Amino acid sequence: MKRTSIVQFFHGETLLFSSVLQIGDSQNIASRARVLAVQRQYELFFGNEGESSFPIFTKPIPKIQSDRRNLSLQTLHQSPVISVRSIRVLAASTAGVVHIGSTSTVDAEARIKHIRQLAPNSSAPSMGNTQTTSPKDEK
Repeated sequence: MKRTSIVQFFHGETLLFSSVLQIGDSQNIASRARVLAVQRQYELFFGNEGESSFPIFTKPIPKIQSDRRNLSLQTLHQSPVISVRSIRVLAASTAGVVHIGSTSTVDAEARIKHIRQLAPNSSAPSMGNTQTTSPKDEK
């Protein structure tokens, strides 16, 4: 049985980076995100940087094998309506799914490589003659 989804109030703070917000039935939901984030202390960029140089972006993800022959599912929907008074979503990010309704398949994939390149301590700015005081010293 198809059902109607009714949401009286939805408040979403942040939905980004290939996130999906679906209110109502769907057959398939597929969201993908591939992120390469490089944080450097100094601005220095090379032309050959990219996804292809990291195996995380090309390595196949193992699929879950399910034996549907032994699966028995019974559902009883006494109402043709999915009714929700209020939903608040703080954040959905990087291939996240917020779904109110029925679906057959959800396939989400997020691959993230975060690189931080910081200078060695010897080249960091010195603290100089900075003094700190404790609350008892301030009297």
